[in-house]
Amino acid sequence: MRPAEQASRHVAAAERRARPRDAVAGEPPRSQLVSMIVGTYREMPGLQLRVSDAARLFGLRSCTCHMVLEALVGSGQLRRIDDGSYVRA
Repeated sequence: MRPAEQASRHVAAAERRARPRDAVAGEPPRSQLVSMIVGTYREMPGLQLRVSDAARLFGLRSCTCHMVLEALVGSGQLRRIDDGSYVRA
């Protein structure tokens, strides 16, 4: 193997290790998602979003969005109402 190929493989491996296991390529880190979602709910009183709407608004996969929204429910920052929408707690 040529030195350039070895260097390329080494960088690729380092980049893979730098990303947390639950991170998805192309999506921001979870802490950034939490800040973005909480900030949006603070800026827009009365905001009520279903998972599909929130995923579209924040540019996320539905499963990622659902996971973050549920974590925010668990931490008391959001609550889920009867129709399945998420609102500020």
